[in-house]
Amino acid sequence: LIILGGLSFAVNQLIKRSLSAAGGKGDPVDYFLLVALVALVVLGIIFASLFFFMDSSTWTSSLFFYLMTAVLGLGIFMPWLQYLIKRHPLFWLVEFLIQSKTRLYLLAFWTFLALTACVVVLYQNSKRSTNSKKPQASTITRKYFHFLAVATYIPGLIYDRPLLFVAAVVCLVAFVLLEYVRYFRIKPLGQTLRTLLTLFLDERDSGPLILTHIYLLLGMSLPIWLFPRLCAASLSGPSTLLPYSGVL
Repeated sequence: LIILGGLSFAVNQLIKRSLSAAGGKGDPVDYFLLVALVALVVLGIIFASLFFFMDSSTWTSSLFFYLMTAVLGLGIFMPWLQYLIKRHPLFWLVEFLIQSKTRLYLLAFWTFLALTACVVVLYQNSKRSTNSKKPQASTITRKYFHFLAVATYIPGLIYDRPLLFVAAVVCLVAFVLLEYVRYFRIKPLGQTLRTLLTLFLDERDSGPLILTHIYLLLGMSLPIWLFPRLCAASLSGPSTLLPYSGVL
């Protein structure tokens, strides 16, 4: 209920912001977040309903998963985003990402951090003892990912908040889609993700879903998602700490 309430509030705020921007003159970044959230919710509802009646771990179900994601993404959500921003989304995104050298440097730095996180996951799994009945990474190892998250957000908040806004949306989409793949055991990555991530589970992930990393992303991103204008103007004044509230 808390998750649904939070999503409803976020989508409601984004819809209001989109409707208030008459004639498609709103910021494309706002529309990008709105379409991404709606797409993730719709896909989740469709797959949960479908795989309730059929085995999701078969190749047929996996093929349907990828086809449905592609059809809805390219046939519905991307045209919707194009209608809102009055430009092709891919062209807009590429132009947005290469707009300045600072953005290229940030993207390179974030790519390095992402690769580092992947290396940590693989390394920790390689150390896992086959004799352990319930292998679990140490608290220090899990806190290392928190450090990577902070190291990702601080430069973005300092140098380019719009880029951080978009990058956080892309990360949310990737995290949720990968969780769909893991939870529904979509081939060929579903079982591999289950095996790799089991090591990092704790009492907060005792259910069928692994949401800790998504909670962390949402907690750090909500200030700049819900109040982008205020965050952009908060370099001085009473709202100086607002963009950093998620990190703090």
